[in-house]
Formats: sequence, structure tokens, C-alpha cells
Amino acid sequence: MLKVRDILKATNGKLINGKDEITITSYKIDSREVNSGDFFIPLPGERTDGHKYLDMVIDNGCIGFFVSKEKIDNLDIKCFLKRNKDLIIIEVEDTLKALHMIGEYNRNIHIDIPIVAVTGSVGKTSTREIISSVLYQEKKVITTEKNMNSNIGLSLMTLKLKDQDVGIFEAGIDFVGEMDILTNILKPEVAVITNIGTSHIGKFGSRDIIYQEKTKIANGLINKKILLLNKDDSYLREYKNREVNIQYFSIDDAKNIKINNDYIEFDTYIYNKLEHLKINDIGEHNVLNSLIAIKIGQIYNISSEDIIKGIDRYRNFSRRMEKIKIKDFTIIDDTYNASPSSTESGLKTLSELNYKRKIAVLADILELGDYSKEIHQDLGECFKDLNIDILIAYGDAMKYLVDNAKKYISNVFYFKNENEVIEKIESIIQKDDIIYFKGSNAMNVNKIIEHLKEDFMN
Repeated sequence: MLKVRDILKATNGKLINGKDEITITSYKIDSREVNSGDFFIPLPGERTDGHKYLDMVIDNGCIGFFVSKEKIDNLDIKCFLKRNKDLIIIEVEDTLKALHMIGEYNRNIHIDIPIVAVTGSVGKTSTREIISSVLYQEKKVITTEKNMNSNIGLSLMTLKLKDQDVGIFEAGIDFVGEMDILTNILKPEVAVITNIGTSHIGKFGSRDIIYQEKTKIANGLINKKILLLNKDDSYLREYKNREVNIQYFSIDDAKNIKINNDYIEFDTYIYNKLEHLKINDIGEHNVLNSLIAIKIGQIYNISSEDIIKGIDRYRNFSRRMEKIKIKDFTIIDDTYNASPSSTESGLKTLSELNYKRKIAVLADILELGDYSKEIHQDLGECFKDLNIDILIAYGDAMKYLVDNAKKYISNVFYFKNENEVIEKIESIIQKDDIIYFKGSNAMNVNKIIEHLKEDFMN
């Protein structure tokens, strides 16, 4: 935890009011979440600016806040102090950069805490969580909360470093250059790259650029300098870097994979001994995530028994391949987000399950830019190798997937919006069916699920 004087040193800030020996214990960037004792960081945004809500956070009991140099002349500081004479007000050049600076400063204070950073186009969250579950069996672990994986979120997470044994942090990027910021703040000693896919390709322009940006995570490695790469990925298996210790993981490291309706079993070597493991989740991608966790468990000397226990105790988040029983049929809610590779993986999982009929409900995958048509067409081709009975799709881009999927699956229905999809599902659903839902958040696929819950569970 940082004192005000530490914050001033880290940011080269100017103390407008307050005492420099005060310790800050909690930081918030959302004015609606500020409670008594929180330090507020007003960030500029596309639609608004956090400086507009300083009155609100004072009312909510904040201990203080940053103000940017360019905004301070427009603020009524005297009025603020009449409401709370002890407010800590720190003037900084740029509030976002100040957040990065204090996050990095606290990381440097706790540089003895090893950090494992997880990045990749898909699978970051589930991978970080299963790693955390393994390490948690023997160590005090701090891990990324919710989706706090950006330059903002990770800065807030490093401010929570204090007495943990290890940190497992997810690193996500939305623009070219963001990974440079993240690695400078995190300074991990182990980094994992799950894959190089086409998620957000509309923002980056090509997989080549995504590859270049993701692999920059190696630039910040310290101490052990271990980089774990997916050998099954065509980009990552070609990566070369003499400055780091590159190790690989592959689905081929798992033997006798058995996918059941509610769990997965497989065998693999831990400390050179063949072990049997169980994952209480569905989806073959969880086998790969487990293999990563096993490697990291061995790096940090977790016993075989506790590695196996950690994988068995792993539980995924809601809306990530979440199975929901509704009356006489089952839903798989995989609507937290969508990418081409995660959609294909989810469909493959559906295909391997044992149910009376398997139904896929798909909506557009967004943020693909000029690649959208081609990617949706390619996804339609994957139905060639899948055992799925019915496909229901909606959205402008889904028509390209549907055109190809029709060659391999006879029961295909295409609609323009989710209301038509609901009507179709309700007209065809039968006992012992399973329905898989996938699509980008903006496509409101989760609203279809909520509607079905209300109709069939009441």
C-alpha cells in the first residue's frame, strides 16, 4: 500500500491539499463504485471524463483524487474543501499515465513477488483461473479480478500487491503498443501465450500484427524469464528469442482424453510420472489449459497431489461453457464473448456430447473488420466434421456462415434478430435436447437464454 508521499514521488505530482503521510488502501476509476476511503482516479473517456464526477465521489466519502493539470483551473477546489477539508488532491500531468506510474511503482516495491502473465487471442481467463487453482493449493495467490486485464485494469491489480506468494495476471490488448505498457508494469517472470487468433483483428489489421504485439510480453520478463508457448499454434511454434527460456505445451501432451457430458478425463506426465486427471468442465480447450497449469505448478514446485487437486477444484465463470438445466432440456451458455477460434472450439465440444439432439444457436462475431465475411464463411466449413443436428443463426455476418453450413447440415434456420430465434427455439425444442449459444456481447444472445429461462422455468 502506498502513502501519499509515494504517489507524489511515482507521478511527480503536486499535493494541492492533504497530508503526505496518509496511506491509500483502495483505488477506484468508476465514480459509481466509490465508497468511503477510496482514492478516485478520474480518467478521460470517449463519452465522458471522470473529472465531471468529483462532486459525486466527495459525497460518497472518497479520501481524495487525482486532477489533471489541464483541468484544475476549471475546478472549484475551494468548494471541494468546504465539504471535506482533509481531501487529498494531487495534481498530475495526465491521470491515466499517473495510474500506470503508481501501478508500476507498487510493482517495483514488491518485485520479489513472482508474476505469471497470461495472454493470447482466446482462453486467457480460463487459463489464468486454472493456474490460480493449482498454485492456490500451496501458495497465497493474487489473480486478475473480473476482466481487469487492460493497461487500466492491470495497473489497479498491481496496486493490490502486498504480501502474496505469487500473482497470476491476465494481459489483454486492444491497441498496438498496449503490451509495451503492460510488460513495463507487470515485469513477469513467467509468461504464457495461449494462441494467436483473429480476435479483434478489425482493430489490429492482421494476425501478423497480433502476433508481433502478443509476443512483446517476452520483453518484460525478469528472473526465470520463462515463456510458455502453444506448440500447436502455427505462429508461436516459429517464435525465436535467445533472451528467454522458451518452453512448449501441446494437446499431444495429454493421453486418453475422454469427454463426458459433465467432465473431462485425461492422462499426462507430472514430474515424469503418468497421472490421471479430471476437469469438472466441458470443452477440450480445458485440457490444454490444464497442461499449462501443470507446467506452471511444476515451475513453482507444487506437489503432484496438489496439482491434481487444483485442477479437480477448478470451476469456470458463468457464461463460459456454463451448463444450465431448464425443464427437460439443457443449455450451454458460452456468451461471455466470441471469437472465431472459441466458437469453433465450442461447436466441437457440442458435437462430442451425448444428447438426443444437438442444437447450435450462433450470432455474429464482431470486431473482425474487413475479415468478417471470410471468417464467417470459414466457420461454416467446420460443420463438415461436426455432429450437430440443428443450426439456428442470426445477424448480418451469419448469413455467410449459414451459406456454407447448409452443405453439411440439413436443418439450418437463418433470422435477422433474436426475437425470431426465440420463436423458433420454442417451436422445436424437445425433451433431452442440448442447445449451445455463442455470439458477441452486442448481439444480445444472453437475452435469448434469459427469455427461455423465464418461459420454461416458471
